[in-house]
Amino acid sequence: MVKWFRFLKRDQQLSVYFFAVPRLSLDIMGYWPGGTGDRLPRRSIVHFVILSIGVITEWHAGLRFLDQQQITLALETLCPAGTSAVTLLKMFLMLRYRRDLSTMSDRLRSLLFDLKSERSDQHDIRLSHSVKAARINFWPLSTGFFTCTTYNLKPLLIALVLYLQDRFDGFVWFTPFNMTMPTVLLRSPFFPLTYVFIAYTGYVTVFMFGGCDGFYFEFCAHLSSLFELLQAELRSIFRPYEDYLELSPVQLYSLEQRMREVIMRQNTIIELTNFFRERYTVITLAHFVSAAMVIGFSMVNLLTAGGNSLGALLYVAYTVAALSQLLVYCYGGTLVAESSMELCRVMSTCPWQLFKPPQRRLVQLMILRSQRPISMAVPFFSPSLATFAAILQTSGSIIALCKSFQ
Repeated sequence: MVKWFRFLKRDQQLSVYFFAVPRLSLDIMGYWPGGTGDRLPRRSIVHFVILSIGVITEWHAGLRFLDQQQITLALETLCPAGTSAVTLLKMFLMLRYRRDLSTMSDRLRSLLFDLKSERSDQHDIRLSHSVKAARINFWPLSTGFFTCTTYNLKPLLIALVLYLQDRFDGFVWFTPFNMTMPTVLLRSPFFPLTYVFIAYTGYVTVFMFGGCDGFYFEFCAHLSSLFELLQAELRSIFRPYEDYLELSPVQLYSLEQRMREVIMRQNTIIELTNFFRERYTVITLAHFVSAAMVIGFSMVNLLTAGGNSLGALLYVAYTVAALSQLLVYCYGGTLVAESSMELCRVMSTCPWQLFKPPQRRLVQLMILRSQRPISMAVPFFSPSLATFAAILQTSGSIIALCKSFQ
């Protein structure tokens, strides 16, 4: 068990941190994008079918509660149903882009680790971003696991409390999530199996969004690391010539060649970013829409829970989990944008005036490419901390509005 969570420490090899949480989550579900020639694990299809059954039965139950005007039960059902439905979409897209994601991770690994020589500052940059990615990715996975476990234990805790109070009259067993199941499966001897199946659908959702969302943030964190490595490279290139007034032809030629290598690496990183963003556009858009709905449902449920402390704990955990997922996307987008723009500032502080007019075009090219941030934008919005702050502000306004009607 300790070996699985080595990535939470800071004294491990860099390879230990590389996509540690996404690999752990997606390997369990069978969705890790391995080599392009690898066969698709059978457990990936099994988990897809299990979650499909859960989504269909959960949405049916939620719509039925709405038709019966049982608003609280409907919201309580549709809240996890929306998350599960988006997770099902993520599973489909992870299968569809499996080879592309494998190619991108291999390309990213080569850019990070296949270095001819490495200075101590470059190692520190890669280590800092790798540890950050592993620890931040572990947070939404942990909150999701806690929320799912709370849902699964709620019926058992209620039964235990009633048993300790000797209150058996009129007691009815219920499942962790509201799903429309055949009556025969809700009776003895099949009820325990039905309970386990419904509980397991929740963990499929948790590990899938932990892996899929974690893959997104890990990629963004490493892209940010690559941009910072370029910044460190620029400083090291010009550092020997800081006190020079003029360069010799040999020095000028050497400096020009190294600048060309930096620009080529910048172009490679930009192309890799665009390729990755295109593969994750639908996932990002669907996640933000569903997360907004889930947060709204959770806040309404939290306000209507009243004195039910267990129900309030459940909705608080669900809201924290949903916000954690959003934070992963928003923080990842901010890391990429800020680190790509920082190249412009670093280039402007270097003694670029040592170049002759023909070579200064390289400097102009890099500054022009860096003035516009590399965005992880999808239609209608761009994931960033500013977007996350706006969501929190809107959520606070909704809570205040709902409180005024109580």
